[in-house]
Parts: sequence; C-alpha cells; structure tokens
Amino acid sequence: MSFLAAFAVFGVILTLISIGLKIFVGNVFTVGGSRFFILNRTQKTKIGTILSPFRSGEYGNVVLTMFLMDLYIFLWSLLLVVPGIIKSYEYLMVPYILAENPGMDRREAFAISKRMMDGEKWNTFVLSLSFLGWVLLSGCTCGILTIFFVNPYAQATYTELYTYNKIKAYNEGFIR
Repeated sequence: MSFLAAFAVFGVILTLISIGLKIFVGNVFTVGGSRFFILNRTQKTKIGTILSPFRSGEYGNVVLTMFLMDLYIFLWSLLLVVPGIIKSYEYLMVPYILAENPGMDRREAFAISKRMMDGEKWNTFVLSLSFLGWVLLSGCTCGILTIFFVNPYAQATYTELYTYNKIKAYNEGFIR
C-alpha cells in the first residue's frame, strides 16, 4: 500500500513540476518563438531571438498574461469543449501581440486579440484543419516530422495570419 502512495505522491510532484515549467518557461518560449517568426518575415533573424522575453525586462508580464490566457481557456473548456475551442481561437493572437509589445497590459492584449479574431475564428479553424494531414503523417515518424517541418510550417502560417489581422485592425482603426 505504501508503494502506491509513494507512486501517487511522485505523480503529483511530477505534474506540478510540469505545470510550473509550462507557466514559467514554455509560455515564454512561445512568445519568443512568435517574435522570431514575426521578425523572420522581413529580415534574417538569429535563433537567440526566442530568448528575447527573458531579456526584455517584461518577463513577469509575459508570464502572467500567458498564464491567464491558459487559465481562461481551461475555465471555458470546463463548460463544454466548444467554448474552450472558441476562446482558444479568440486568444490565438496574444503571443504575437506580446512578442511585439512585451510590456502591454494583459487586458489590452486580450481585447486586441479578440477584436483581431472577430469574424476570423471559423476561417482560422479551417486553416488549422489543413495541418491535420501533416500531423497524422508526423505520427508515422514518431514526431520527428513535427519538430523539423510541421510546427515551423504552422507557426509561419499563423504569423502570416497575425500580420494579415494586424493590417486589417490598423485599417479598421481599432489599433494604432
């Protein structure tokens, strides 16, 4: 019986460590990766750009904003799966917004993302489905294809979507 208790405690500790790494490191790398792809659209960018949120002096704001984004999506997902999916598409632009403006207030980042994705969620969902074949094919390579091709391809595509939405937002006048 004590073996099962020790195994359960080990599982809980491992889960808490994984959640902590996601919050304090993974989300920051997500924003840094978004910055890398944004800059890579127009100039040659070094891979060290991924670490920019750690160096920007706005690490705490990036961690808090991304944590709240994940929390909101999780809480909406508790209602049913569909509201969580809708919110995940609504907040899809937050990492890109933070990549360009790491000091931006979280409420403003969420509001801008919501406005940018207004009327674009369905099209983005269909865009996401276009990667399904690549994800399934990646399963045949034990994820190697995902690391070297599918994820960079998807990130570059979502960066183009962000750029399109940003230009649309400027033209419509709800961001300056």
